[in-house]
Amino acid sequence: MNYRIVLDSPEAMSNPPNAWSNPSFMTAVATMQNLEPYHLKCLKGKELVALLPVYEKNTLGYRRLVCPAGSYYQGLNLWLEQSSSAPRKLLDVLQITLSMAEYLKQKYKKIQFNLSPETYDIRGFSWAGFKAVPLYTFVCNPTLELKPLSDERKKIALALKQNYEFIEETAVEQFIKLSQSMNERKSRHLGFSYSKFNQFVALMLKQGLMRQFNLKQQGEIVSSNILIQDGAKAYTVFRATAPEALKLGASSLHTVKLVESMKADGVTELDFCGGNVPEVARFKAAQGLTLKVFYQIKS
Repeated sequence: MNYRIVLDSPEAMSNPPNAWSNPSFMTAVATMQNLEPYHLKCLKGKELVALLPVYEKNTLGYRRLVCPAGSYYQGLNLWLEQSSSAPRKLLDVLQITLSMAEYLKQKYKKIQFNLSPETYDIRGFSWAGFKAVPLYTFVCNPTLELKPLSDERKKIALALKQNYEFIEETAVEQFIKLSQSMNERKSRHLGFSYSKFNQFVALMLKQGLMRQFNLKQQGEIVSSNILIQDGAKAYTVFRATAPEALKLGASSLHTVKLVESMKADGVTELDFCGGNVPEVARFKAAQGLTLKVFYQIKS
């Protein structure tokens, strides 16, 4: 089967398949980091059969694909013939990903992007000569009861005594303040200014592409979470908690309250976007979340 691969502007798609491919979202992510957003499309004749959101960075004429902050995944979207047999679909996916990978290999010397956990067959990329690095995240089904370890249950019980209030509200400045404080404590560098980060989050919240959930004490936000909801799936892309509240179990309680809220909204999978830093991985595992693998494709 011959496929045609093209790079197209995200703006050309009026009905994006998911949040990661949304033109407004991609444009905002790219603007924050001086990148160019594209839809890598695979066509069968005139029919679109696959789409991959990618971000291009141009440094002194040298172009490469990068993983941008804000877009945790660059999920591969597929449109397969529903009447096809399982073996035929398997072969089609392999040929599609191989065709896309060979196109990328010819166009870029350096690439890096994160597939979402739904894409587990990465042979096409591997066979084209790219590395497929396994990474991890933690997820849960909000309709099922969380079963945290005893230490986490103690933290949650302690947090419940602090009279925290859980609320969905837009408070960008407070989130940025908490985020900056957390990053400074952990010696993390964003790679872009906090003013740009502020503008990005504010725009996404205004457009309804992100939601903000806060834990408050006496009117002050002590833990803040920025979330992307995409139908029955949701992703906690950013969270920051004040250090004094962290000691009182605020982040643990924040997870419990967020899961309860997502259950009420009909979400069946909540992705906590990460499990590759030891201290974060231990924390999420202790909360009773489920480990899930995804792949980073790189040259």
